[in-house]
Amino acid sequence: MKLHCISDTHTLHRQINLPGGDTLIHAGDIMSGGHDAGELLDFLLWFDEQRYTNKIFIAGNHDHLFEKDSILTGRLLRQFPNITYLQDSGTKIDGINFFGSPWIPTNFPGKAFSFPRNENIIANQRWAHIPTDTDVLITHGPVYGKLDKILHPVRESQTKEYLGDVSLGRRIEEIKPQVHICGHIHSSQGIFNGEITTHINAASLGEDYQYSNKRRYIEWDITLKIT
Repeated sequence: MKLHCISDTHTLHRQINLPGGDTLIHAGDIMSGGHDAGELLDFLLWFDEQRYTNKIFIAGNHDHLFEKDSILTGRLLRQFPNITYLQDSGTKIDGINFFGSPWIPTNFPGKAFSFPRNENIIANQRWAHIPTDTDVLITHGPVYGKLDKILHPVRESQTKEYLGDVSLGRRIEEIKPQVHICGHIHSSQGIFNGEITTHINAASLGEDYQYSNKRRYIEWDITLKIT
């Protein structure tokens, strides 16, 4: 199965030309302000039009509507049965187990699907929901030390420290998925090949919230593990 991975499009999704194929994955931050149902509807219309057999997405820290109004978002999602939305939930396609979760650690209040950084008990509770048989893990944020650093800051306030989550990294080491797809840290777009798990930061926009990253999507092949 060929995966095409994108993330952090922030309402600029219509500026991407995707080739179509097996499975399209969006790792969150589809919205800008995050509260406008019109932004969500426009994304869903565009996502549904993409020429992929399977279309999966999760929310991110800008996508407040999913956290604040699950009734409204659920009603909109039901209009698009060919789209799979994952929120601490999973799906199985051709024998491959996908699981998606929107949560991120942060030092700043007001972000959707967030918990205080260094709150290890909360973090461990969030990631404990990830099943042990997960093949493709989709989270909005990266793990600590892997594709989680602001490489091209555009504001003085942007830190150059690692911003990923330590507890998520430990959970990935436990369950050993084939691939972990994330976004959130825009200028860390890329691929990190671990010994067991491949990490992909699929952020489409750069730190300037324009298409300044090297790639607009990342392609990856995954095969069913034979056990």
